[in-house]
Amino acid sequence: MIRRLKHAVAWCLHSTGLIGLRESHRHGRIGLILMYHRVNDDADPFFPSLDVASFETQLDHVRATYRVDTLDGLARWLRDGPPGPPRVALTIDDGYADTHAVVLPRLRERGLPATLFLATAPPEEGRLLWLDRLRALLKLTPAPVLELPAQGFGPWPLASTEDRLSALGRIAGRLKRAGAGEVDDVTGELWRRLDGDAIPSTRAPLSWEQVQELAAGGVEIGGHTHRHYVLSHLGRDAARQEIATSLDLVRERVGRVASGFACPNGTADDYTPETLDLLREMGVEWACTTSPGFATESSAPLELPRIYTSMDSLSLFACRLAGLTRLREKGGAGPLAG
Repeated sequence: MIRRLKHAVAWCLHSTGLIGLRESHRHGRIGLILMYHRVNDDADPFFPSLDVASFETQLDHVRATYRVDTLDGLARWLRDGPPGPPRVALTIDDGYADTHAVVLPRLRERGLPATLFLATAPPEEGRLLWLDRLRALLKLTPAPVLELPAQGFGPWPLASTEDRLSALGRIAGRLKRAGAGEVDDVTGELWRRLDGDAIPSTRAPLSWEQVQELAAGGVEIGGHTHRHYVLSHLGRDAARQEIATSLDLVRERVGRVASGFACPNGTADDYTPETLDLLREMGVEWACTTSPGFATESSAPLELPRIYTSMDSLSLFACRLAGLTRLREKGGAGPLAG
């Protein structure tokens, strides 16, 4: 009932033009940094995504309603620019094949810029990130039960999709709070116990050639670490290596210096003041979090908030951007996000 009421109110605000009236009076310096991950029509609960039609309507709405800028341009405007209506920047995290196959052509059709925060291990090594390998493993393993007593996992049944998603969420939640060694040890042991080598590969990582095509098509490439370990759980040297490898590979393989960065997972618990010091030392000018909010002239340039885009109606999306609904739906940054 509450959900239907929320949809109805959002539809009324959108259809009557009241959102546009609000936006015409909202001045100052406000940045709406939108966050995407996967965009496809797979409807796969193990690999959550935004459907293509919703993505297209969101792009059409922001193009018609706002000035869409690069993240670099928006961040510089927030710092130095004149007051004016809100501006939008589009950001995509991680680097999935559908960023090239689905997102890029739709950006090109509309002449819109975007920023990809790229985790560089997949294009460099030709295999998925650790969390995406876990997703595929828990989805496809023929094993009926998961049990790793030494790590405190299980025994958990894998009889249904719900069982498998529950196990995946519990493991991902634990490993997102772990250091690199534990992540590698646990994922490696799970791969052996659940016979990962027997599972057919159904998803290919983004390649460097595709990343280069994205960059040539108007997509800025920013850093997102190399292997997507959560930086607050790494020592200083390991964190430095994760950040530096990502930035160095973008420069070497794409020929661009990354001025932007996004910390994996991206909540306030996932990076530290030392992380921000490392980013400054390496010449990063802007960094995005996953904390929900509008970026303003007072936002810390290395802790820019973003807006989740996972809503299932254009009216709700438009209301969220206009500040008329909550900026993130419940559970938006859970263990299976990203």
